[in-house]
Amino acid sequence: MKNTLKKYLSLSLACALLISMIGCGTASAPAETVPATESVTEQAAETVTETASAETEETAAEEAIEAAETTYPVTLTDQAGREVTLEAEPETIVSGYYIPSSLLIALGLKDKMVGIEAKAGKRAIYKLAAPDLIELPSVGTAKEFDLEGCAALSPDLVILPLKLKDVAASLTELGIPVLLVNPESQELLTEMIELVSTATNTQERANELLSYIASQKSMLSDTLADTEPKSVYPVSYTHLRAHETRHDLVCRLLLEKKNPSPRDRQKYRMPSSA
Repeated sequence: MKNTLKKYLSLSLACALLISMIGCGTASAPAETVPATESVTEQAAETVTETASAETEETAAEEAIEAAETTYPVTLTDQAGREVTLEAEPETIVSGYYIPSSLLIALGLKDKMVGIEAKAGKRAIYKLAAPDLIELPSVGTAKEFDLEGCAALSPDLVILPLKLKDVAASLTELGIPVLLVNPESQELLTEMIELVSTATNTQERANELLSYIASQKSMLSDTLADTEPKSVYPVSYTHLRAHETRHDLVCRLLLEKKNPSPRDRQKYRMPSSA
């Protein structure tokens, strides 16, 4: 930036000097030369000011990034209100929930993951962004979490959904730090991103991610600004079944590739199957 500043100063002063020389050589219009020189001098000053401002902003940004780096040991409060202490930057991570798993990919931490939630192979985002995750050991689901399997991986950090408080308590007793997360709204999602990025020392990547999310929300808001909202009413599957016609039934059965149930046959007076 200092070299750039010198170039701007040299160029500005050269332009001012050139116009001053032209003014001195034109005796017939001395009065017009002074404003031109002053204008260029003002432009040069503005250029110097803008360059200095840009340099200051860049320096401030660099200092902010440095300040945002996590110093270990660090104690964090997870989304269950639990205090969790990490003695060092995690090198091995287990995620038992697909939302933080996706976040770990976005933060560039997929190579640190040693365990993942069940049925990872069905997540399209993993196949596209981090196919190696599909081969990781499964730690089960929220309903059937594999506590022993998770502990056997000896992770430096485990990230679990809020509902697995009991599992978190058991792992904590084994000396394994656990962050409970609850990204069930935009605000809570942002909170989770900040929590996980602080725990893993990836705040810079998190800020980029949050900036991208904000830009996409802004773009959608601008795009839909002139669009008239339409009313949408949620209807349960049971309600639809209760009001379906015989034609609806036939279409549904064709899509589901099923035979009519005895109840459907009686309701629509359909002949019984041979």
